[in-house]
Amino acid sequence: MIKYLPLLLLSFAVSACSININKPNSKSNTADSSSSEVYLKTFELANGATLVVNEGRLEPRSIGSITVKLYRDLSVGDFAAAVSFPRDGTILKAMLIENGADKQKLSITTVTAGSGNYQHSQQICIKGSLINLC
Repeated sequence: MIKYLPLLLLSFAVSACSININKPNSKSNTADSSSSEVYLKTFELANGATLVVNEGRLEPRSIGSITVKLYRDLSVGDFAAAVSFPRDGTILKAMLIENGADKQKLSITTVTAGSGNYQHSQQICIKGSLINLC
């Protein structure tokens, strides 16, 4: 029995060390799971470019900013321009209201938090590689 004691102690030591080292740390300074609820949408334009519309990632859902980025080719990260503006509420919808070969227009509608549910629309004009608020 005594000659098996070291083997028994070694097996306990090894089994005590088997922990999941890939387990995510619950206290992290990066964005938490609620960041997946942030509005993010892409739009393919008639001229082959791509628009990326998103709310600020680390901002509260009820107030913050909206950024619209224009990429000549999103798959290779060929960034052209961007516009960012404040928002009061969350993005309800974004849609292309004009999609020509040389000129595009995007409409973004936000809805306020709280009982009012007030809506506001902002239009974004794109001409070539230029993007601005209309």
